[in-house]
Amino acid sequence: MDIADFLHRHGEIARSSTLLRHGASRRDIAAAVQHDEITRVMSGWVATPKADAEQIIAVRSGGRLGCISALRRWGLWGADDTRPHLAMPLHGRRLPSFTVPIRATAAVPHPHSPLTVDTRPRLGAPVRHWSAHAADDELDWIVEPVEAIRQVLQCQDIEQAIACVDSALHHDAISLTDWLTIAHDLPPSRSVCRNLVDARADSGLESRIRVRLVRLGHGVDVQVPLPGASDLDLLVDDRVGLDLDGDSFHSTPEQRKRDLAKGLISMKQGIPTVRAGYSHALNNWDIVYVALTRLLALTAPHTGNVHR
Repeated sequence: MDIADFLHRHGEIARSSTLLRHGASRRDIAAAVQHDEITRVMSGWVATPKADAEQIIAVRSGGRLGCISALRRWGLWGADDTRPHLAMPLHGRRLPSFTVPIRATAAVPHPHSPLTVDTRPRLGAPVRHWSAHAADDELDWIVEPVEAIRQVLQCQDIEQAIACVDSALHHDAISLTDWLTIAHDLPPSRSVCRNLVDARADSGLESRIRVRLVRLGHGVDVQVPLPGASDLDLLVDDRVGLDLDGDSFHSTPEQRKRDLAKGLISMKQGIPTVRAGYSHALNNWDIVYVALTRLLALTAPHTGNVHR
C-alpha cells in the first residue's frame, strides 16, 4: 500500500489501526516512516508533512476537530472564534499541555468537500465538546458536518449558530432531513433556532444580520431578485434593501463599479438600499441600523386621514 497516498486521500493524518484495517501492514508503515514520507505524531497515529498543527492538537488531545473547526475544513461559515474546537468522547483523556510542532500554515481541507477551503489552523487554547456520540466517521481526525452542527448549536450564540446551519444547508453539507432531525432534538433554550434557518442565505454575514433584524421585529427576505443587477442580499419590511459587502467580492475596481450600478438600479426600481461592509455590519452596527431605520421611516406608507 502507498501509505502517503492513503493519508493524502484521508486528510493527511490517521490512526495506524485505520491503515491496517484498509490493508496496510506494519512493515508498510515502518518503511514509510523510515523514508520520511510520514511521521509518528503520537502513539498509534501517523501523518504526512502536510498535516497542520490544529490537526495535531486534536489528535494529541484525544479528540477530533469538531464544531466550527470542522465546518471551516468543509469550506463553510465557521464563526469568528480563533480557538480550535475539539470533539471529545465522554471517556476521553484530559491531557496536559504540550508543544505543537511547526507544520503547514494552510489548513488541510476535509477531503470530501467540494468547496474551496481558505482557512488557517487555529492554535489557541482548545474548546472541548464532550459527546456520547460514537466516533464512527470515516476520518479519524474530524467529525462530519451533521455532528459539527449539533455542537455549534450548543456552543455559539444564536446569530453565529444560524449562520453555520444556513451555510451547511446552502452548500448541501447537511440535508433538510438532517436539519429537521437536529432541530427536533434541540433543548428549549435553543428552540428559537428552528424558525430562523434559511438555506437561501448566500453568506454567513448575511445570515447573522438577517437573524439580528428578525429578532428586532423586522420582516426580512433574502436574495431578492433585482432585474438588471445581482440579487439584493436582504429586503427589509418589503421596502428597503440592505447589501452586505465582504472583502472577497467587493474590492476590485470592476466589483466596486458593479456595486455602484446596483445601487442606482435599486433606487430606479423604488427600493432604496443601504450598503454596508463587513466591519460596519459587525463592529458599527448602530450606524448601519440608524441608517436603515431612517430609510424605513421615510418609505413607510402614509395611513393618516386625508383632508379635503
